[in-house]
Amino acid sequence: MKYVVTSDEAGSRIDKIIKKLCKNASYAFLQKQFRIGAIKVNGKKVKADFKVSEGNEIFSRLEESSVSKYQENQKLYEQLKNMIIFENDDFFAINKPAGLAVQLGSKVNFCVETLINFYSGKCRLVHRLDKDTSGVLLIAKNLKVAQQLTKWFSDGVISKTYLAIVDGKIKKSGVIENFIGKSFIGGVEKMTVVEENKGGKAISLYNPIRRVGYYTLVELFPKTGRKHQLRVHCKENLRAPILGDSRYNDNSQHNHLFLHAQKIRIPKWNIEIEAPLPEYFHEFDEVN
Repeated sequence: MKYVVTSDEAGSRIDKIIKKLCKNASYAFLQKQFRIGAIKVNGKKVKADFKVSEGNEIFSRLEESSVSKYQENQKLYEQLKNMIIFENDDFFAINKPAGLAVQLGSKVNFCVETLINFYSGKCRLVHRLDKDTSGVLLIAKNLKVAQQLTKWFSDGVISKTYLAIVDGKIKKSGVIENFIGKSFIGGVEKMTVVEENKGGKAISLYNPIRRVGYYTLVELFPKTGRKHQLRVHCKENLRAPILGDSRYNDNSQHNHLFLHAQKIRIPKWNIEIEAPLPEYFHEFDEVN
C-alpha cells in the first residue's frame, strides 16, 4: 500500500492515518505492524506516534487479506475464551455448546480443534462429546498432561455426570451393563446393544431427579466411554430415548438434544468442574 499525506493530514500521528486506511484492523494488530517495521514513511521505519508532514509517502506491507485474517483469528480467540469455565497451568475446560463438533469430519469444517489449534499448537483433546451434546470438555495444554488425563479417563479415575430429559417415566435408580456395537438400520449407521463378541462393554448408572411434564429429568453416569453410549442406553434399556435425539428417538420434534455433560471430577487433583445448563433446558422446564 502506498499513500501520500494531504495538507489536511499534516501534523497527524501516523497510526491515526493508518487506522483510517485500514478500518477493519484492530489497535493491537496495527501496533505490531509498527514494531516489526511493516509501515514506513519516505522509506524509513517510524513509530506509531510519528507526526507526518504534507507530501510524506507512507509505505505499508499491509494487505486486506492479512488484516482480515487477523480479525478472523481474534474472533476465534474470543469465541474460545468465552467458552472457558476453568483453567490452570495444565489444562482448561470449556462449556461446549450444542451444535459445535469436537473434531473435523467429512461434513465438518469448523470444530473445537479449530479453536484450540489457534489458541496453542500444543493443546490436545483428551476426550470427546457428540456434536449435539453440550457441556464440560477438557483440553490439555501439553502432551504429558493429555496422556495423564487420557489414562485417568480410561481407568475410570475421572467421573462424569450428565443431565438429560428423557421421553418416558423413570421411577427408580439403576445400573445398565451390556455391550454396544455399530449397526446399519435403514441405511443409517447407529450404535445398538449387541452380543458380547460383537461390541464393547458399556456401563451406565442412572438416577431420576424429577418429572418434567410428560418427561423425566435424569442424571446419567457413564462408567465406560462407548460411542453414543448414554443415548443408546436410554433408548434401548430404559425405553426412554433422550428428548430431541433425531437418531434414536422416533418421536423427536425438538431443535436440541437434551443431553448435557454437567460435571467432571478429577479426584487426584481435587478438582470438580461444572458447566451451567443451556438456556433451552430451562425454557423447556418452564413450559412443561
